[in-house]
Amino acid sequence: MRAVIGAALLLAWPAVLAAQGYTAEVSVSSSWVELRGLVRDSLPEAAVPGEGTVRRLEDGTVVTCIAGAFCHWYPSGPEESVSLVTQDLRISAWPGIRGVAAHAHLRGRYGSDGFWPRSDQEIEALYAYVSWERSDFRVRAGRQFRTNGLGYYNFDGASVLWRGLEPLRIDVYGGWSLARNLNAPRTGSLLESADEFAPDDRGLLVGVDVTGRWRNVATGTFTYQREIRGDELALYSERVAGGIGARWHQASVEVSADYDLAFGEINEASARIASPLPAGFDAGAQVRRYQPHFELWTIWGAFSPVGFDETRLWLGWRYPRLHLRLEGGGAWRRYEDADAGADFVGLEDDGWRAFGRARWERSGWFADLGYRAEEGSGAARYGGDLRAGRDFGAGRWVAAHATSSQSFSEFRLGEQLTAGVGIDGAFRLGELTLTGGWARYGLSYEGQPRVEDWIQHRAHLGVRYRLGTEPAGGGGAR
Repeated sequence: MRAVIGAALLLAWPAVLAAQGYTAEVSVSSSWVELRGLVRDSLPEAAVPGEGTVRRLEDGTVVTCIAGAFCHWYPSGPEESVSLVTQDLRISAWPGIRGVAAHAHLRGRYGSDGFWPRSDQEIEALYAYVSWERSDFRVRAGRQFRTNGLGYYNFDGASVLWRGLEPLRIDVYGGWSLARNLNAPRTGSLLESADEFAPDDRGLLVGVDVTGRWRNVATGTFTYQREIRGDELALYSERVAGGIGARWHQASVEVSADYDLAFGEINEASARIASPLPAGFDAGAQVRRYQPHFELWTIWGAFSPVGFDETRLWLGWRYPRLHLRLEGGGAWRRYEDADAGADFVGLEDDGWRAFGRARWERSGWFADLGYRAEEGSGAARYGGDLRAGRDFGAGRWVAAHATSSQSFSEFRLGEQLTAGVGIDGAFRLGELTLTGGWARYGLSYEGQPRVEDWIQHRAHLGVRYRLGTEPAGGGGAR
């Protein structure tokens, strides 16, 4: 990764020095949060009354017992305060050569608490590439990212976009693939510390994105992507995805799917329709099929993860005279048979969720109220949020918020209630923007005698500065 960052900076730095135009954004953000984990405690199995694996202590604490050994449970641990500090640099530069530009987004974590995940990865490149454009072609080289029907991927390599048959575009790409969401190879320490059987060889990625448009009525996309080991001895994944969208007046229809060629199964397929109705109403519906996807290197795909089918409906209403927007809806899921061989337990195979929202805006003032409820097999959650404040324009605003949620059901071994209040805002002065906020949450528990109620505080502070000139080199701050 350091080689990629270094190469990108070497390419970008002369462009910045001699740039006919450049834009940059530097930001520093810090977060502080109080945490309290769980600690492991135990008693000899013979000292705990009852029989079987699951038992209860005298105060009602649920414990897990191993015959002839110990019974274990997890009471509250000590409170800790941890911090995360990130530094981001986004820069684009045009050196004055027709069609040539350099782009980079670098992130550092200097000053972060060592307890925070990935805090030891002090610097990384989210992307860092050089591009060249000529009429029907665009070429990119370096670390770049790809967002398509298969999700978000980034890689170290090259891509070539051809748009000679507008409105049809064909984008071919390939290079060394990176583990998803890690900005690092699969052979890095991050995967090795999380999975005993992590890959021992990097991955090679090749793919093609095809997009097209018919007037302003319909669009279509197709993606093929294949990842193999660097030594070409095994396959990591091979998938395709496609989608079609159409709009007629204000109504829209979208159909999409992605298919795993290696496993021979659909990972996700959905059809969605939305349309305005008379009297200020609008409505929509969606049917969706989802099956979890795992790459071939990981053992998790061998456990036949369970998929589900979902139907979702929603209805909205806008009342301009009161500057009010109301919406609500719900969804129902049916899960596949887990084939776990435990039919006598009577596990539920469906679930539902419902939601509602009210939004009001007038003269810079705003208020947003939402409610959600969800129940499934062995777990349930209910809660709501309220946010209200004032937008002063020009990047300046302030808002207060409150939230409450409750989780319970048999698989949780107790109930948890979370309620909190907070305030946040932003202030912009020229190219300098300051953001910050604070929140206080109360967490209480029922059915977990040795897990203590407590108060959690969170805070965040950020500063962002933009600078640069226009690509034409006219000077002046951006």
